[in-house]
Amino acid sequence: MEIEQRILTTNPCYKSGRKIAVKGLMLHSVGCPQPSAEVFIKNYSNPASKVCVHAFIDANTGVVYQTLPWDHRGWHGGGSSNNTHIGIEMCEPSCIKYTGGAKFTCTDREKALVYVKKTYDSAVGLFAHLCKEFGLNPLADGVIVSHKEGHDRGIASGHADPDHLWNGLECGYTMTKFRQDVANTMNQL
Repeated sequence: MEIEQRILTTNPCYKSGRKIAVKGLMLHSVGCPQPSAEVFIKNYSNPASKVCVHAFIDANTGVVYQTLPWDHRGWHGGGSSNNTHIGIEMCEPSCIKYTGGAKFTCTDREKALVYVKKTYDSAVGLFAHLCKEFGLNPLADGVIVSHKEGHDRGIASGHADPDHLWNGLECGYTMTKFRQDVANTMNQL
């Protein structure tokens, strides 16, 4: 897993300078057919931006682009999770088309699965690294959550990511598997 720092110093979230005591990690997916992290970095660099995450994972390469310091308060969860969780966005395949809400169609499932595997594998590595850095147990309740799980817990806004992407592509990934893969990877660090 490769991490490239691209701190969004012009984003109002960064400029606010607020810090958090990291208690967990929240996994997101971007919710649109855009595999390039560069597109989001450019958009989030806007001084009028109302959102900011800690990193994007590029679906073309699997490279992690860190956009906020890890202990900086992000604007990603739409709730109290911003005060406790690092937010990571996985970019999505270009061959999907959203048809309403979290529903989508896919014109090339095999290609989509390649993109999703790259982001999944990088996310596992990144979350293992962050759990180790912050002394977090990836299998403990509420430490690693998806945006959907954050909503279900009442700490994030009503989103379905990334569960909707994995379920829609029938790729076999789940948050339970993700947490276990992070724990297994931590044991190898």
